[in-house]
Parts: sequence; C-alpha cells; structure tokens
Amino acid sequence: MAQCLSLPPPDELLMDGVALFSQGDWSGARDRLWGALRSLREVQGVRLRCGEKCGLRGAHLEEMVLERADCLLSCERLQLGQPSLYRLTQETEKIFKKGSPYNYLQLAHYKLEELDEAAAAAFTFYTRNPYHEQIQDDVQRYRRMKGVQQQSLRDLEEPSFKVLFSQAMVLLSEGKLAPAVWKLEESLSAYYYTQVLQCKQHCILDLTMVPGHKQPKEDSIVSHLQLLQDTYAKLEDWEAAAEIARSLLLFHPRDKSILKNLQSYENKLGGKEAGGKPRESIALYVRQTLAEKKLLYYAMENLDIPFQDQDLWTPEDIIPESLRNRVSLLILGELPYEEVSVTLTPRQMNGTVRVTLDGVLSQDECESLLSLVQEAEASGDGFRGRRSPHTAQEKIQGLTVLRAVQMASAGSVDTTRAHLFYYAGERARVLAQSFFETKPLHFSYSQLVCQTAIEGEQEDRTDFSQPAHADNCILDTEEKACWKEPPAYIHRDYSGMLYLNDDFQGGDHFFTELDGTTVTAEVRPQCGRLVMFSSGGENAHGVRAVTQGRRCAIALWFTESAEHAEQERHQAKILVKGDTNQGENESEKEEPKAARETTRSRISSNQDEVEKPTGRQQRRRTARKIRDEL
Repeated sequence: MAQCLSLPPPDELLMDGVALFSQGDWSGARDRLWGALRSLREVQGVRLRCGEKCGLRGAHLEEMVLERADCLLSCERLQLGQPSLYRLTQETEKIFKKGSPYNYLQLAHYKLEELDEAAAAAFTFYTRNPYHEQIQDDVQRYRRMKGVQQQSLRDLEEPSFKVLFSQAMVLLSEGKLAPAVWKLEESLSAYYYTQVLQCKQHCILDLTMVPGHKQPKEDSIVSHLQLLQDTYAKLEDWEAAAEIARSLLLFHPRDKSILKNLQSYENKLGGKEAGGKPRESIALYVRQTLAEKKLLYYAMENLDIPFQDQDLWTPEDIIPESLRNRVSLLILGELPYEEVSVTLTPRQMNGTVRVTLDGVLSQDECESLLSLVQEAEASGDGFRGRRSPHTAQEKIQGLTVLRAVQMASAGSVDTTRAHLFYYAGERARVLAQSFFETKPLHFSYSQLVCQTAIEGEQEDRTDFSQPAHADNCILDTEEKACWKEPPAYIHRDYSGMLYLNDDFQGGDHFFTELDGTTVTAEVRPQCGRLVMFSSGGENAHGVRAVTQGRRCAIALWFTESAEHAEQERHQAKILVKGDTNQGENESEKEEPKAARETTRSRISSNQDEVEKPTGRQQRRRTARKIRDEL
C-alpha cells in the first residue's frame, strides 16, 4: 500500500508561518513557510503521478470525465489519505501561484542575517511579480548590499527544463551544436513530463470539482521543436530533422515552411523513408491533448464551464459548431492584473494593434478620481475650464499628474486621490506593455481631461468633440495617408483612454479608415474601461460630440524612446514615492522596504500587494484570518 503524505497540508503551514511572522518569530516563520512550499510540491508530485497512471477511459465523453475523475480521486486517496485536506481554496492557490510565501521568506531570512537566502527568495517573488513596486525596490537594494553575490539573485523555482534550455542556448551561441542538441532533447523531455502533464492531466479532475478552470498556454513546445529541428539540420542529421519536422506537422499540418523543410530533408536522404514518422512521444502528446480538449469543450458546451483555448494549432473540428462563434483561438497578450478582462479583441474591433479592457479601475476609484476633479475645480488652481479648441459647444479642462501631486503637497486636494491618479496611469502603461508585448514603455504625456457640454447649444449638432486624427502623424483624409513628420508627435508609439464615467450623452470613441469618415469600431466609455491602440494612421480615431453632461477620462500617450520620456512624470514620481533615485548613496545594507514600511498608505488596487493567506473552511479546522504584515 502506498505511503500517505507525511507533511501537514500546505495552507495550514502557510497560515502558521504568517502568524509567526506577524509575531516576529523569524526562524519559526522561515521553517513553516518552507514547509508549506515543500508540502505543496509533494502534493503536486502525487497528482502528477496519479495523472500519468489514469488514462482516458470510456466510450463517451461523459464516461471519460467521470471515470477519469474517479480514478484520480482513488489514486490520491491512497497517497494522501484524505485528499480533501490537501485541496486548496482558489484564493490560497492564487497566493502560492504568485509566490507570496517568498516575499515573507525574504524578510525572515534578512532578519536572521541570511542574506544569500533572502536575496534568492526576493528574486523568486520578483520573477512572478515583476510589476510589484515593493519587490522591485527590494531587489535593487539586495543588489547593492555588501555580501550579496550576483548568483544569489536566482529563481528558486526555476523548472529543470528552463535550466537545461538556457544551457543549450549558451552552447548554441558558442557553436557547440552536438552538446547543445542533447541539452535541447533533455529540456524537451523535462518540459513534457514535469510541466505539460502536470498541468494538463489534472484538468479533468479540476473540471469535475472546481468550475472555472483555465487552460495554460502550451505553444512553447512548438517553438522548442522548431529550435530542435534547426539544430539537427545544422548538424546535417537529416533523419532526426525530418522526424522533428513530421512532429511539427502534427500541430500545423499545412504549414508551408515546415512542409518545405521536410521535403528538403527527404531529398537529402534520397527519398529514404527513415524519419518519415513523427516522434512517438509527441504524437502521443497531441492525441492526448486533443482528447482532453474535446472534454473541455464538452464541459463548456454542456456544463457552462468557461474554457479559453490558448493553442493556435487546435483544429476547428474539435470545437462544437454551437461554440465556434464564441471561441477565439487568437492568443492575446498576457494581462498582469487578474481583475482586468478583454472586452473587445483586436479582431472584434476590426484592427490589429487595438483592444478594449474593462476592470482597470474599480467604481470606488473612478468616484475618487471624479472627486479629485471637483477638488481641483474648487481650489481655483490647475483645472480651469475653457472653450474646447475643437468645438464651441463644449468646455474642456485638463489636469496633469505633476500638477495634481503638487496641489496635494500644498494641501489643495486629497493626497490619496492625487496618488491614485499617478498609479492609474502606471497600471495602464503596464497593461499596454504587457498586452502588446512591447519594449519598455515610457510616458510621452498624460492628463486627466473633462469635456463638458454647454447648456442650450446642443440641438442638431453635427460636429465632433474631437474630429478624426492620428496621434503620431498628420492625417491627410484626401490622400488617405498619414504623414509622420513634425509638428506631429512622431515619437509616440501607443495611446490610451482610461474612462472614469458614463453619465453623459454622446462622447463615444470611434476608429476610422484613413478617410476619416468610414467608422471601423466604436467604444462607449464607462468606469474603468481602457481603450489602447498604436498611435499611427492605422488607428485614426475621434470622439463624438458630448451633448449633455461631462465626460472625464485619463488620456495617455506612450513611447518606446527613453529620450522622449516625459520629465514631468519623473518629477511626479519623486513626489509620490519620495524616491530621488540617489540609491548609490544609500547604505550598502539598507533594510528592505517590507521591513521599514509596514503601514504604508498606498492605493491597494494599483499596487499588487501581498495577498492575505486564508485556509479552507472545513469542519475539523477553523480558517484563520491573517493580517498582512508586508
């Protein structure tokens, strides 16, 4: 009989660790938190082994789902004793996925003067939360600390296949093809068994137990095979190259470049059939993946469980006809904030580099920023209204981030609201950079803009609040061209509008062709909605007349050019964060921010704070609410 898992459940150890952390028991917190991570790895190992053991059984999809779930539960019961004790809530799973225990560990190790371990824990948390401002600063401080080596800043959870892949890339760069190909083969094997199976085998059980399962992206296996094929070709191992090409055709059977390569390899072999079959492990993976996709689409169609297929290679006949209009196989850029969702994809907006996101700001945050507008008006400084330069029927007001935080420093407006203005723009910048997968973006300019309809002058309006234009070129509607030359802001690369309200008439945002009149997409503003797009003529746009009420939004323009970064933004950052970037003069062993600022008053929804660990609500154990000390 299989031996049951000896460690306590991960969430119990996590809660104990955080409780000890809050009491200042650094060694106890360290031991419990590491125990939580070890327990989690053991539980995942059990589920991986059970996933490999339980195949797809049954003649019908319903039977496959139920029989596989039953097999997995029985297997887990043998190795875990009581599987329910090791099942985490979605909130606790999120805490582990984000690596939050490492943020506690980095400070516990620091307090115990274990700097190498502290730096490694901090870097591990940073790799999973690169936009977390506290950990960004902490990692920089560890880099400057005496006694912390460069190799200390390492990812403690980097999977073996990534280590092997990195080693292979180094060998390739040195021209050492033979050892590189073996590293690639090892990496592919490790990736398949430790990553793909662990993620995909468990999804059947998840679907029967936890609604709302998300499928991870797996396209990296295709790019891995492509690199392996190219390396074999450079080694002139035509049989191996042909085998990998055949394997790639399982994912993209009509890909012309793969077919051309395969023909070339077979010609090198003199028409020899050796290598004419795909690799069996890859063929098995594709068959199994497609079978699982059928189950996932079945669950989506019949059980109303959401599933977003991230694989470009999924054949259309796998998708039930009733779902084909709902399912998009377009891989969208990653969104680093879970509360943000894609409302209109580039395809739905009839463009390429344009998207509409919702949930960027909460209702409370929108109301807070609208209150900032009222305070700025009442102060009589920095937000004076004037006639719009685009239409005589509207009044326009503008407030920059720097002016807002300066007014906050002077006591004219609420500091928290002014800082929220700053962080709202930062969130939009991160989203643009992440979704469009750009180089690091810098602010070119941004301001909070309100356009107000003038009473009594709104009947039969045919003008626009802002006529069709482009943000980095001069739109020539007659020639149907956009001239990228001064006085246009040619350095602007991406634009955005983050809306604060919808209690007005008119004011919809629209995109047009280069003629300035043919509308290709239209977006209605609402609180927390962000429209992002590239700044060129491909995204000519305008704003319909605001005929009643006031329309407020944060206008944003970004550039990939550091020399065109807005200097006022940097000044605003200094006022908001109290950071003069004089880090070189700081103490070599300055304590991490997590230790110094336990009561910081930052805008929580605009900074990814460490989540509060919570346990399961079970009959035998009462969940404890943990106060977040970080």
